[in-house]
Amino acid sequence: MGKRRPFHRTDRLGSQIKEVLALAVMLESREELLRAAVITDVEVTNDVSLARVYWHAMPGAAEGDPAAIQAAFNRAAGFLRKKVGEAISARITPELRFFHDDALDRGRRIEDILRTIPKPPPEVASAPEAVPAAREGEPDADA
Repeated sequence: MGKRRPFHRTDRLGSQIKEVLALAVMLESREELLRAAVITDVEVTNDVSLARVYWHAMPGAAEGDPAAIQAAFNRAAGFLRKKVGEAISARITPELRFFHDDALDRGRRIEDILRTIPKPPPEVASAPEAVPAAREGEPDADA
């Protein structure tokens, strides 16, 4: 068997698809709602028949209605798949399925929760740390 490569073909293909979709959404799409979305990740199955495309709404007016953006992606799926097929060198152009990526929202919520946790009082933070006792067989640091 040959050497293991750090990246699989599906990872490289996913990266290419992500780049093609990002450009097509921003420059060529007639759907205004799609311009309010960012492609965050693309996962391609091993048989290259399916690509899961994850998107997130940019901060602004469209952020409050992910269902409308999802519907716009579903309407534009054929156009976007055609653009992917023209740009990548693959025998099969994968079917595109779009999913809202809420990881950024979850991250923000976690940060907000962490900010509400009270900080320890200054006297605890500046207390001298306990000095570890010398182990048996080790020379004494004071000697």
